[in-house]
Amino acid sequence: MRNDLLINYKKYCLAILVAFILGFVFLYGSMPRLVYGNEMENRWNIFSSSRYMNIFLASIVALGALVGSSFPDLGSKVKTSNYLLIPASTFEKFSSQFFIRVICGAAIFLVLFWVDARLARAISVMQMVDIKTNLHYANAEHIIDKFNYGMIFLYEKGISYSSETGSPIEKIVYYKPIETWGASLFIVSIGLYLFSVKLFFKKLGLVKSIISFVALFFILFLFMVIFSHIFYPNTVGFEVMLPSYTFQNGIDNVEFWLFLIGFVSPLFLLPLGYFKLKEKQL
Repeated sequence: MRNDLLINYKKYCLAILVAFILGFVFLYGSMPRLVYGNEMENRWNIFSSSRYMNIFLASIVALGALVGSSFPDLGSKVKTSNYLLIPASTFEKFSSQFFIRVICGAAIFLVLFWVDARLARAISVMQMVDIKTNLHYANAEHIIDKFNYGMIFLYEKGISYSSETGSPIEKIVYYKPIETWGASLFIVSIGLYLFSVKLFFKKLGLVKSIISFVALFFILFLFMVIFSHIFYPNTVGFEVMLPSYTFQNGIDNVEFWLFLIGFVSPLFLLPLGYFKLKEKQL
């Protein structure tokens, strides 16, 4: 790990700086700064949790590129030979890349996104102008929600009224724990796939890993089409007949299988990458 940091610390610092700048630019550019004086007319323009979520998911793609570009010294024969001659065990080489790219990369990403979101909001609120008066909008704080990571797990937010008193009650509903963990681990599994499967390719590992990932899902889709034609003769063309039903805990069957992939995949993706690196070491 020390060897990697000594060689690549400039690249890592530059990547952090670029991520910070790009994250701020995308968030700031997406936030409204021109509004009308009537609060009811501005409801469509409110920058809420759903809009934060869209940018957050798009930003995860950049994190996936960082994770998928692990083991950069395995891209050529000379660099591969030098890397394999480093006096460290396979476990040390694999775990150091996992710690730097996955653990530290994800932690820094979460911090940078939070800082960018807060900074972009603060500047946008200060610059928000009422088109009618060409002055600063007094209720600018209500147009852009303050970001926090609880928004990612927010299912529904609104205001209901008490049947007894008629007073407004804020209603906040979060996703179930199994949905939260399942969806999170499913995204983590995609990152671990890019991290480990890259070791199977000598050149353009990230690009080939992405292509293999897409090909894997395409093959799965073709199998589902074939089974649809077998079990549901009325299937036409490339339609997929997938009956939907809900378990007692409210989880949909499709969601359940996706969550199951998220829970199970890390158990074999990491060993797969480790033994592939060990094979190269031998």
